[in-house]
Amino acid sequence: MGVWRSVSVETDRLKFHCRMQGDPNGPPMLLVHGSFATGRWWEPLLETLPDSLCVAAPDLRGCGRSDKPDAGYTVAELAADIEQLVDALGWRDIDLVGHSTGGAVAIEFALRRMDLLHTLTLADSVPIRGVYSPPETLRLLAEMRHNRDLLRRALALLMPTIEPAAQGADPEPSFFDLLVEDAGQMAPAAFTEMARGVSDWNRIADANRLTLPTLLIWGELDTVVNRDDTTRTLLAIPGANNLEVLRGVGHSPMIEAPLTFAERLVDFIVQASVSEGD
Repeated sequence: MGVWRSVSVETDRLKFHCRMQGDPNGPPMLLVHGSFATGRWWEPLLETLPDSLCVAAPDLRGCGRSDKPDAGYTVAELAADIEQLVDALGWRDIDLVGHSTGGAVAIEFALRRMDLLHTLTLADSVPIRGVYSPPETLRLLAEMRHNRDLLRRALALLMPTIEPAAQGADPEPSFFDLLVEDAGQMAPAAFTEMARGVSDWNRIADANRLTLPTLLIWGELDTVVNRDDTTRTLLAIPGANNLEVLRGVGHSPMIEAPLTFAERLVDFIVQASVSEGD
């Protein structure tokens, strides 16, 4: 397993920071993170994926070391960002993976440019019908801009099997501490506008167009996206034939169980390739 490298990619819409790993000439895989996240969330998975792949884990608009404008956080706009990133990389036949809100972005991209995709994987994804964020939730998200303890507790709920190190217990920040720091450095608009964008997004009427091989992964301890909504997404997408339920895992399987996640993902991609050859 290789070591990821930091790459900057310029597009007309955005300057992206990407974590990239593997063979530059290998089959391309694009990992799309969710709200309050960066490409760092994929680092445990990057450590387990085969070096034969060419993997990119970008920081989305407003996140990490990518540009942080004040607007452009609808699902459609985030998908348009990804489309330009893919064009800049010159990629085709992509294995696309989206987590949480990044699942909505991945679905939107797939509906726009299915010709560029090999497979689609949705991990603890926003349901294809979208998800409503009531005003009190948006107020809470806005408060996280200034309340680091609240932000820390919120992120801990997303990965219940990870024990956050006590603050100040170690002079070096833990991986969880780095995730909290990344979230706290988001563009101010991103704290609420990504959630608002998902509230305004619903692609159930177009789900029948998603005929490419699609895998759904869901952690059984997920308290953010429930199994019923995940099953409805599974049934709505013609190309989705399997739901992988990861036992003892919460909303963040790429962090909580990266090896299992990688095994399920690679097996799915290999099987999709075998089926194409039949």
